[in-house]
Amino acid sequence: MFEQVNKNVPGNIVALKISQEITQKDFDNICRIMESAIKNHGKIRLLLVVEHYASFFSAESLYEDLKFAHLYSNNIERMAVVGNRTWKSTWVALFGLFSGFLTNYYDKAEINDAWNWLQQHESHP
Repeated sequence: MFEQVNKNVPGNIVALKISQEITQKDFDNICRIMESAIKNHGKIRLLLVVEHYASFFSAESLYEDLKFAHLYSNNIERMAVVGNRTWKSTWVALFGLFSGFLTNYYDKAEINDAWNWLQQHESHP
């Protein structure tokens, strides 16, 4: 399950909160959001606020739930993942490595840092 997060940020940022396993319906809706943002802005940046949920215990489940990001990897400049389990930072880094775009992991208390990083103009962390 996901919801789109609204905040006054540049239009090229797509912000989603993921609180349960992504269903096919969720995946389709996320793809529509991503395609619209890409059509309107070209390269986009993602903010993913990930709540801990039962199936989110492995790197494989992270990859499966974030497959929409991999699908649009050619159109993503960077992705910030905000969560509550710092050991998942390694998983996020690996996801970025395999997806070909910059990724950073932030603890929930660092969500403003994640927003700031996404809004930076340069192409490096």
